[in-house]
Amino acid sequence: MKPRHGNRRNRRLTVVGALAVLLATSGALAVNSYAASRQPPPPSASTPVPTPIPSPRPTSSPSLTSAPSPTSPPSPTPPPSASRGCALPGYPTAACTGVPAGWTPKVRHQGDLVITRAGTVLADHLVTGSILVKAENVVIRRTRLYGTVDNFVGDRIYGRMLIEDSEVVNPPGQQYSTNQLYAFGVANYTCRRCKVVNRMEGWRVGAKVYAGAGPVTIEDSYARLAVPPGMCRSVDPHGDGVQGYGGPTVVLRHNTIDQRLDDCPTAPIFVPDQDNDGGTIRDNLLAGGSYSLRASGGWFPAITGNKIVHDSYAYGPVDIDCRKVGTWSGNATVRYDWTAGRVLSEVKPLVRCG
Repeated sequence: MKPRHGNRRNRRLTVVGALAVLLATSGALAVNSYAASRQPPPPSASTPVPTPIPSPRPTSSPSLTSAPSPTSPPSPTPPPSASRGCALPGYPTAACTGVPAGWTPKVRHQGDLVITRAGTVLADHLVTGSILVKAENVVIRRTRLYGTVDNFVGDRIYGRMLIEDSEVVNPPGQQYSTNQLYAFGVANYTCRRCKVVNRMEGWRVGAKVYAGAGPVTIEDSYARLAVPPGMCRSVDPHGDGVQGYGGPTVVLRHNTIDQRLDDCPTAPIFVPDQDNDGGTIRDNLLAGGSYSLRASGGWFPAITGNKIVHDSYAYGPVDIDCRKVGTWSGNATVRYDWTAGRVLSEVKPLVRCG
């Protein structure tokens, strides 16, 4: 499918006079509150969608307090390598993130899965709803789900969560989703070789004032974000690849975030001045958005080595508060081979952050 750029091109010609107003209000448009953002829309009668979370404080979903029994004979799953072919100078693709090639779930869980036992290791699951983490030190590996992975349940963060080689996708036969909830969140977690496909939101970094909150690391991961065709004419979700909202320090390292299929976006990386602590943004490949990289909230020790696909954005490659950046270097606009996951050529070095 070709990226839908037409709407953004026309918009660029018609909204220049209102750009200042847009930038001043983009934070409010992106997120009004956690309560609003954590409520998925009602399911369509004609298109299956992921099972929604009834509230941010679920009490009735089944809990994982002991290892579940497989519903079918387990199949061997090839172990992922450390890089799975994504290492620099390459960038993560759909082929080297998420569950490995040849993967088969050992457990199929219908609906939401609530984890309540500290130290649980959840592996090789297919979950048709969401995974709600209500315990510390949870590990999720080689798992596919149709909802969200969320460790902000009730009034606290259940931290030190590790997610590896896992993916949030839509159910079979459903190309797009109207679910505006983030795919992974919210604080004190690491997401490594994770994948998001055709969702409006990728990762949330937030809730730093709640008990259990801590730093976030997102690395070697891939997201292709999309809004259903025509949705932007009636609803303006302003999606993000990574959104900071009252967020702790975040490390964003060697990720691919492609937002070209969103006609009403905010940014692949959006860490605005909304009570965020900032973080390190290094070696990411970004495309789409109003600006592809927006960073103004908190302190950024280093924003380095990021490559932004030339002419994929509506207004410009970056929107940065340079007063809050320690080291700015190696950032550039590029031409990119999406199939191979390789930069073809550099178009322009972004010598100045502003």
